[in-house]
Amino acid sequence: SGTGTAVAANLCALGIGTETNGSIACASSVNVIVGIKPTVGLWSRSGIIPISATQDTAGPMARTVRDAALLLGVCTGVDPRDERTKESEGKSIPDYRSSLEAKALQGKRIGVDKNAGKVQEDVAAVWNKALDQLRQQGATIVEVDFNALVKNIGSEEHEVLCYEFKDGLNRYLATSKAKVKTLKEIIAYNQAHAETVMPYFKQDLLEESELKGALDSPEYISARDKIVSTCRTAIDATLELHQLDAL
Repeated sequence: SGTGTAVAANLCALGIGTETNGSIACASSVNVIVGIKPTVGLWSRSGIIPISATQDTAGPMARTVRDAALLLGVCTGVDPRDERTKESEGKSIPDYRSSLEAKALQGKRIGVDKNAGKVQEDVAAVWNKALDQLRQQGATIVEVDFNALVKNIGSEEHEVLCYEFKDGLNRYLATSKAKVKTLKEIIAYNQAHAETVMPYFKQDLLEESELKGALDSPEYISARDKIVSTCRTAIDATLELHQLDAL
């Protein structure tokens, strides 16, 4: 939110946000700027307090697509402090501006979930205007029922996040200069100072995560594999069925 408002207010030319599940996309959306969540591993996450190893990444936030593309390329690269970046070796582009084409949407088929943008009347108006702009640029909008294919993995996603939050935070704190060194110690501190550190919100997620085991737990592996399988199958099937270029 801070990065989004700073970029929107022209306090800076470019900004960097961090996202687990929506923090770049949502903050960019409500501030009417451009945000990109890169493929996990394209940007290093070294130094960023972790939440979910399979979802966390930093990404560019800017007022134009061109500016966001510039920053995207500048920050790519393999970092020995983040093993996930090894997967991007040889796959990143130094300057993504080279891929920008003014007429890139002409002839493209874009899949849009049939229920998207229908939550609120004023939101629907903005959403439909955006779809019209895509059509004006030559894209064909294809209505799909994508969310129905992935709606049953909510509990698994939460399960994975809790496991990875505990593992990642404990690793981070172990080498940090913080006075607390584990998630368990954070929970104990918060309980001892509840009136000052938790006057409005409690620490349900922290306590739930602390109860989880290691990342070799069968429950974690099963939930993670179900998410990957379900999402990849849903994306591939939807793209193929409707002959889409993007969702």
